[in-house]
Amino acid sequence: MNDYEETPALAAGWFRALILLTFCLILLLIVFLPTFRDIVSLWWRSSTYNHGFLILPIVGYLIWQSRHRMASLTPAPSLVAVVVMLGASLLWVMGKLAGVAVVEQFAAVAMLPVTAWGILGTKVAQTLLFPLTYILFAVPAGDFLVGPLQDITAEFVVWALKLTGIPVYLEGRYFYIPSGAFEVAEACSGVGYLIASLALGTLYAYLTYRSPWRRLAFIVLSGVVPIVANGVRAYVIVMIADLSDYTLAVSIDHIIYGWVFFGVVMLLLFWLGSLFREDIRDPAEEPGSVMPSTGDGPRGNVLLAAGLIVVLALATKGMVILDAARTAGIPEAAVGLPAGQGGWEGPVTAGDGWRPRFRKAEELVGDYGRGSSAVRLYLAYYSGRDRDAELINWANRLYGDEHRRLDEWRESMDLPGRGRWRVNAVLIEDDAERRLLWYWYEVGGTPTISKVEAKALALRQRLLGGEQGAAAWVIGTVVPGDVEEGSRVLRDYLREMLPVLKVAEVRQ
Repeated sequence: MNDYEETPALAAGWFRALILLTFCLILLLIVFLPTFRDIVSLWWRSSTYNHGFLILPIVGYLIWQSRHRMASLTPAPSLVAVVVMLGASLLWVMGKLAGVAVVEQFAAVAMLPVTAWGILGTKVAQTLLFPLTYILFAVPAGDFLVGPLQDITAEFVVWALKLTGIPVYLEGRYFYIPSGAFEVAEACSGVGYLIASLALGTLYAYLTYRSPWRRLAFIVLSGVVPIVANGVRAYVIVMIADLSDYTLAVSIDHIIYGWVFFGVVMLLLFWLGSLFREDIRDPAEEPGSVMPSTGDGPRGNVLLAAGLIVVLALATKGMVILDAARTAGIPEAAVGLPAGQGGWEGPVTAGDGWRPRFRKAEELVGDYGRGSSAVRLYLAYYSGRDRDAELINWANRLYGDEHRRLDEWRESMDLPGRGRWRVNAVLIEDDAERRLLWYWYEVGGTPTISKVEAKALALRQRLLGGEQGAAAWVIGTVVPGDVEEGSRVLRDYLREMLPVLKVAEVRQ
């Protein structure tokens, strides 16, 4: 059947189903408008997610391409999809209450294809399986990959430099060659290349192959190639800068070179994929295709499915509104830094230099001293009154842009009365000093060093109540020489001060 042929007459039940589907989709967009607005805002603000503007037009085009197969099917609502809609609604609530934006956004976007499945039925959903799932690429997810990709790129560049005989020293995400120093910054992680490649590669695999295994192999290749290509790109940029005496491939131009390089790599990848293409001879051969059905659909069930979806959407939003009213009733609580213990004197007003920044937190910072040892304590406290104030948030920073992260790891130690105590450790430096940071989180009185666990504890706190308040505790000391000396200072500080470094102790 030619795509330019006139679309055949729709089977019975389509008019009512499409009217109800349009109504439900508009209602979802209105009810979850803040979530969808955040998604579009990320598309606009972050170059990593600019591809999101293309996802909906692509999905629309793919659905239009399938109109001939859909026309002969009769919409038959699926109550199974309504159950899945319930799961997506609960997932959205959990993401909203725990402050996990990616979960909240994923659930909201997933509601759109699930609504289409619920009203149009399983057979139609099978026919539209790829475009209905491809819409999930609209979710701006992938920030968690930035750090690991930075490390992979740094290791790759160092390996390539050594392979070509250039002396190099790696320190965290910084590496030094005889002519200068380089940093694998967040913009150089290649996460934008990776996400764009996966989105394009998945679409290319669907349009080019029929075999599920070939499709899967090409999608995997679309994930591996940009990671390797980003390492090659970074290596080439270092070499160009070195050979040109740093007149080329510096500042913003190396980003431009990177996207040009990425475009060439993608063209080569698609050319390679075309050598193994499997032309789609008949749409009926496509996975997910079904034999046409005839007859009237259960129109009453269409109304029931649409009604249940509407009720779920409104009930989901209502739960969050009730939670907002409940959290607004949490009383204000003043916090302060604890007095020094065990020979540690302080706190005194902190001087200039290192200081974290936690968004919408009540922040306190003070310096403590004992003999020649000095420790700076930072506390970011969240009372729980503001639902948009999140302990774990991408905007929260342990250090400013003037600092460079040299290394990070986890420390554990035995402390009197507390047993085995664990902290996250980060070594940073600026032009003036090197500093060792130890930090952990406290949610509802429970300490943790895991961001995931902190989010789970926050969700439990929101759902079950109990002790309110969450905090980030950060201690830091200047390291003039051996890092172990800094660890000893912080370990001594915790041994005396940890009993009073609790939200319950500092909250009044």
